[in-house]
Amino acid sequence: MTTTFRNVDIDEGSEPDDWPFEAVLAVVERGSLADWRRLASAIRASPWGPCARAVEDVAGWGENSGLDVVFLALIATARHEADAEAGRAYGERIRRVRQALGMSQREFAPLIGTSAQRLSSYETGKVAPSVAVLGRVERVAANTRSGTR
Repeated sequence: MTTTFRNVDIDEGSEPDDWPFEAVLAVVERGSLADWRRLASAIRASPWGPCARAVEDVAGWGENSGLDVVFLALIATARHEADAEAGRAYGERIRRVRQALGMSQREFAPLIGTSAQRLSSYETGKVAPSVAVLGRVERVAANTRSGTR
């Protein structure tokens, strides 16, 4: 089945990330609650994806009053949650490397150029490590395994 908005036809089986901008615009402006739920699901699944970017653009125009606020809040929340999940995943990766090396946080922290307190905040996911820190973790792990610490 196909849903028609203005001059845009949307295949019911297609994903919002695959829709053209005009389709996202039409759904935001004239869609039903079910259509908006599809956009929300796509935004949660891919907070920086094509659908989220298109909705962000449309909502940024400020032409759909309360709906714009809801979609922008949804995007912000989805991005925050994705960042937090990434921080937790990286923290777990750092913890696994440190534990595999048989080191305490106090022993491992100076090897990656940070304090034990900061390392703890990485491992618990409270703070997301930078790419530089992640690189140092991998370098220490590789050097320790090869015996060149």
